[in-house]
Amino acid sequence: MHRVLLLLVSFMLVTPARASAADVAAVLEAQRQHGFGSPAIAIDALTEAGQDIEHAPLDLRMRYHNALAFLYTVAEQSDPFQAQVTQLERMAREEQCVPCGQYKLVRESQFAIRKQDIPSARAMLPQLEALKAADPALKQAIVYALAATYGATGSQARSLEEGIKSSELASSTNNPAEQVRSLNLIMLANIARRDLVNAEKQATEAYALAERIGFVYMMAYIRNNQSWLYGLKGEPDKQLDALREALDITRTNKGMADTELTILVNLAEYYLGRKDYKQAVTLSRQALRLADIQHKATAKGVVSMTLAVALVELGEREQGITTMQQAHALLKQSGADSYVLDATEGLAQVYESSGKYREALAALREAIALREKATLREREKAIAEAQAKFSAERKDNEILRLSLENGRRQAEVAARAWQQRLWATAALALAMGAALLMLLVKRARARNRLLEDSNAVLSDQSVHDPLTGAFNRRHCVNLMGQQEALLATKSRDRTYSACTGLMLLDVDHFKHINDTYGHSAGDLVLVEMARRMQELVRQHDVVVRWGGEEFVLVLPGTAPEGMLVLAERVLNIIAAAPVAAEGRTIPVTVSLGCVSYPQFPGQPWQDALKVADAAMYMAKQQGRNRAVCLMGVIEGAPRDLLLSDLAAAAAAGQVLLRTVPGPVAADAVSA
Repeated sequence: MHRVLLLLVSFMLVTPARASAADVAAVLEAQRQHGFGSPAIAIDALTEAGQDIEHAPLDLRMRYHNALAFLYTVAEQSDPFQAQVTQLERMAREEQCVPCGQYKLVRESQFAIRKQDIPSARAMLPQLEALKAADPALKQAIVYALAATYGATGSQARSLEEGIKSSELASSTNNPAEQVRSLNLIMLANIARRDLVNAEKQATEAYALAERIGFVYMMAYIRNNQSWLYGLKGEPDKQLDALREALDITRTNKGMADTELTILVNLAEYYLGRKDYKQAVTLSRQALRLADIQHKATAKGVVSMTLAVALVELGEREQGITTMQQAHALLKQSGADSYVLDATEGLAQVYESSGKYREALAALREAIALREKATLREREKAIAEAQAKFSAERKDNEILRLSLENGRRQAEVAARAWQQRLWATAALALAMGAALLMLLVKRARARNRLLEDSNAVLSDQSVHDPLTGAFNRRHCVNLMGQQEALLATKSRDRTYSACTGLMLLDVDHFKHINDTYGHSAGDLVLVEMARRMQELVRQHDVVVRWGGEEFVLVLPGTAPEGMLVLAERVLNIIAAAPVAAEGRTIPVTVSLGCVSYPQFPGQPWQDALKVADAAMYMAKQQGRNRAVCLMGVIEGAPRDLLLSDLAAAAAAGQVLLRTVPGPVAADAVSA
């Protein structure tokens, strides 16, 4: 099937030797609608059509050189890529083509990410953020570049937000190929955030669209990413199926050797993890041959690590050690810093497995030093980000930041103190023999893992509620501050709804639930509430535990009419089935207050949430298990009345409220 799709797309891209401007436009449109089977095939089709491109109109020349710059980025061909961005730069300078210069920056940022040059990508981020474009295609390219850069530099929440915008823009401009790429980017952001449920949904949607339009290259790419997803979910059979299908796509279509290399590396790692060392060796050697042909030093170093461990496990210790040493040297030489630490720890592992404990200890010492540097960089980055976020926030947030930072610092101080004790006793250990050395090596590796876990836990705890897993109040405060700033810039942008829905909900008769069924059952109710809401909301919506039995849903781009629809769905999904707790079932309903922020220009988001709280109180007064939604505020209505007495404002005709009843609950909890 994949071969048929490729032949179809290739047929569409065939052009005569002397092509016209119309032929170039046709090839560009075919690639927008169908993607490509491989970068090489797409490049050949476009360059064939564009033999006389320099005589074409400016707009077509810009689109041509931009498309080639993108394709050479995907193919990782530095010199041809540079030739295309040089052309864009010349057109920007000599022909006053402002979009040409903007496309140049977009492609340079993507090329840096493709080459794993993250510092360069990060340095270009402020320029990308400052770009403004009226043309929808250029706007989509800018938004996609922002999403990719945020993801590469670790800002996954922002990557997700921009990725969703990129997908919406691609859809609105009838560009299904870019929609596939955007969906894949959203999936990667969700995987990085460990939102695996939504990541799997996006992967399925992206693959189905890629298959429908014939975007063969992305079909293999998405399947490969799905294998990572299934590995994280602990589903090895699905992981293997995804990798095998991805490999089949690359081997039955021309020009996909670079993707085949990536998949072989991942397959070898899969079999290593499953302790099928012979298969890991076979696949590693296949990958090494491709890496040599393609001159991919980083890929060669990475797969050499897998090969080395597999050889040691098969008893070929000396060859395994030599291979790991080569991998270590190769990765250092290629400047792949993110992998050097892995290779150093790999050296310690193979030395230990081979009984060379002195060498293992030396390698581990180097690994600890590298880990300390990496941890320090991450800590400094986290502090800088936190200081920027909290500079204008309230004192309690600042206290929390300092508390979290102190916790992180204490973990690092403890790690350094332990390392000093390790080196102080190393000389004695050498004299006492290999047994104690082996113990030290194992303890050192365990401590390294503990430091990593401590940092990860501290980071996670800073934004998530420990009971329900929903985001916490602190994260909501940060998020709404961002929404406040974003809405100020979007108010004149017709592409997006310039509002954010806020839904405040409270579990009805929660005290009665605790008193009747016990506090542990009450906790289970809260956990289940968070789970049901998380399944209901969209990718970019946020479920927050505000405090006690109260939750807040933050719903970017949701107007009052949308709030009515969502309120009904929330009421239904919460009341749909009782919560199972300790062998008993607990019927549960909720009361909601809903607003779309802002209700008037310059309104602080905190005031909007107060209005949502007043609406929720009205829902409880009216009998609970319902939502009260603010649909609009009459122009000139007293703002103080809106905050002080929402019911009086409604009675005076100053605001329009709508009530959404919940479903009838036959076994509702009585007061």
